[in-house]
Amino acid sequence: MASIADTPEPQDSAIPTDMAEQTFSTGQIAKHCGVTVRTVQYYDRQGLLEPSGQNQTGRRQYTYDDVRKLEYILLLKQAGLSLAAIRTVMQSPYQTRMLIDLLADAQTTLKQEIQERKHKLTAIRELDNDVQLHGRMTLQSPEDMETTMNNRKAAKRFIIRMVIWSVIADVLWVGTLVWAILTGLWWIFIIGFALAAVIAGVAVKRYYGHVSYWDPASEQEFKPPFWQWFFAMHTPHTRKLRAPGAQEKTWCVEHFHA
Repeated sequence: MASIADTPEPQDSAIPTDMAEQTFSTGQIAKHCGVTVRTVQYYDRQGLLEPSGQNQTGRRQYTYDDVRKLEYILLLKQAGLSLAAIRTVMQSPYQTRMLIDLLADAQTTLKQEIQERKHKLTAIRELDNDVQLHGRMTLQSPEDMETTMNNRKAAKRFIIRMVIWSVIADVLWVGTLVWAILTGLWWIFIIGFALAAVIAGVAVKRYYGHVSYWDPASEQEFKPPFWQWFFAMHTPHTRKLRAPGAQEKTWCVEHFHA
C-alpha cells in the first residue's frame, strides 16, 4: 500500500462524466461520496479502500470500482456495522451470507437499544411528574419507580374501562328516555335510568377503591372518607381534601394503586 502524503490534497474539480473509464484523486472521490479527504485516507489505512494506483507525482488514483466500493462502505456504516465487520464482509467469499447475518445482529442490537432508551425516557418522565406533582422527588428507589410506572399503566387501562362503562350508562338512560317519549312507556325509562345509575355507582366506587392521596403539607398519604372524596374539588391528578390532623383543606396529589 502506498503511503499517505503528508501534504494536504489540492482542491479538485467534480468527477468526470464518463466515470467508468476515468481515474480520480482522493479529493474527487471524497467530494462525490460526501465525505472528507481524511475519511478516505483513514479507510485506506484500515485496509478498506486501497487506491488502485498512483499518478506520476505519487498521488493516489481511484477507479470507478473504488467509488462504488466507498459507497458500499458508507452504506453499511450507516446501517450500523462497524468498520471491522465491514472489512470482514468485504474480505469474505460469502459476502451475502455474512451480510445477512450481521444485519440481523445489528437489527437485534438496535431494537434493544431503542427499548432501553424508551425505558430511560419513561423513567425521566416519571421523575419529572413526581417532582412536578409533589414539589420534590418522593421516589426513593428503582422499586418505587417500577411500582409507579405499573400503577400509571393500570390507571390508564382503568380510565379506559370507566369511559366505556360511562358511555354504556349514557346510552341506557338517553335511549330509554327517547323510547319512553315516543311510546309513552315511562317504566322503560325508569329501568334504564336505574341501570345507568348502578353502572355509574359501581364505577365510582371501584375508582375510589384504587386511589389514595398525598398531602404536601404534612407529607402523609391517606385515604379520605368516601363522601368527602366524592364532593371534593378536583383536577385530573389532585383533589382538595383535609388530611388527618389538618385544620384546612389542601390540594392533595392522587396516587392510583393497581
